[in-house]
Parts: sequence; structure tokens; C-alpha cells
Amino acid sequence: MSLNQYMQPRQRLQFQAVGEFLYIDACPDMVSVTTERGGYQLKQGAQIIDPKLTGMVTVENMGEAGTVTIICGFGRYIPPTDGQKVEVTTLPSVTLSPEQEVNIGTIPSVKIAPYQSVEVSELPAVRIAQYQRIAVSSLPAVSLKENQQVAVTGLPDVKLATGQEIAVKSLPKVQLETGQAVKVYATNPLLTKPVIAGQASGSALAVTAGKIDIAENTSRCHILLKAGPANTAAIVLGTGWELAAGEQLKLETSAALSFTGTDGDTLQMIEVTR
Repeated sequence: MSLNQYMQPRQRLQFQAVGEFLYIDACPDMVSVTTERGGYQLKQGAQIIDPKLTGMVTVENMGEAGTVTIICGFGRYIPPTDGQKVEVTTLPSVTLSPEQEVNIGTIPSVKIAPYQSVEVSELPAVRIAQYQRIAVSSLPAVSLKENQQVAVTGLPDVKLATGQEIAVKSLPKVQLETGQAVKVYATNPLLTKPVIAGQASGSALAVTAGKIDIAENTSRCHILLKAGPANTAAIVLGTGWELAAGEQLKLETSAALSFTGTDGDTLQMIEVTR
């Protein structure tokens, strides 16, 4: 591949050279040429002969703005003496024999101008040998456009050393499907915020027709019960829990309650609600 480009002063370009010679056919004054084998300061008519020239070439215009023309090919370039030019239209294919390889020892530095960027569309497959690993020390910031999203299909196992911890500042909303559940395992007790009661109301209930019924209240936090001090017999909760005269009981429930006892005996109640 050859180069024919109008270049500004100190402008740099890169192209892939294939062949054994590199000839400066035209340049305003002088060009700096860097191959994978070394660097050169060349003027018009100068030529580099190197059997291992093939590779990336960096060209910098050291003079005024103008056209820079560089010709590459195989053999040795002899410029025409009658004013005509030699045009290289095709190059032979290069085939490596078994056990041969191309060794790129160094690659010239590439300087990106302001507002320029490098886009990598595809990378070759990488195979990691046993006991090898890839360490990523930093990643660039990623900004997602509207309606874009990142899908994480799997995460590797993470083993924390003694004293290490993972701090999760925020999590996205999670919607569970029917039948799904989230289980939380912890070595330390989970602390929950106590329910703060909004109000409390007290009353005295009398046993009538042998029973006392307290209706369900979904706003109830708990209920305090006390058998009347002057009761003549025990008041029984459900089918067996007895409250003797003056005895107290606290229940954390919002369900309906049913008591039995002797008509005329009383049950004092304080109902605490949210």
C-alpha cells in the first residue's frame, strides 16, 4: 500500500506498507518516517531498502503544507527519467510456511488528536492458559442512552477475605413472579424498627350470657387484658387460658378474641392501635 495525501505541517498519518522499499516520491521539504525497524528523516527522492519493511508506517510532515507521496513495493524503486511515473497496481500475496511466523516487536506510538476516537468493533478470541488470569484495574465510565439497558446473565463466585465486606448503596427495583421468593440469610440478628402505636383506648367489658367477644381489629398492635379484681370466678380465653381476679395478660394480635365466664364479672381492656 502506498500513500498520496495532502498534509498540514507536523501532521501525522499511518499506513500499512507491504514490500521491501519505501520511496519518497514527493514532499514539501522533509518527512519523518517511522517503520517497525527504526526512524528516518527523508527528503524527496530518498529511499529505504529493507527486506523486512512490511508493517505499519508512521509519516510526519516536517515542512510546509503540501502533498506527500510515498511508494512501496518489492525490489528496488528506480524513478523514471523521462517524466513518466511508475504505478504499482498489484502486490503478490504473502504465504507463510509451516513453523514460520511474523514477529511484531514494537508498534509506534499513536497520538489521537482532539475530538478523535478509536472504535474497536471486534476483538479476536482470547484463551487463558491454566493458572493465568486477567486483572482489570479500571474501566471507563459508561453512559447509557434512554431505553438502553445492561443485562447481567451471570456473575462469578466472590470470596471475601477476613475483614472484607461488600457495601451495596442501592439496588434496582425487583419484581418477583408468582411462586418466587427471596430468602435472607444472616449470622447476626436482623434489627427491625418497632411499630409505633397511634392511639390507645380502654374499656371494661361485662360477662353477658356467659361470654365476652372482642371483634377483630387489623389496626391493633396489641391488647392489654385484666380480669376484674372483684370477679367471683376465672375468665377463660378460648378453651383453656384462665385469668383469675386481678390477673393481667398482653396479646400481640389483631384477631378476634372470645372469653367465657360468670355473668356480672368484668374484663378490663386497653386496645393499642396504629
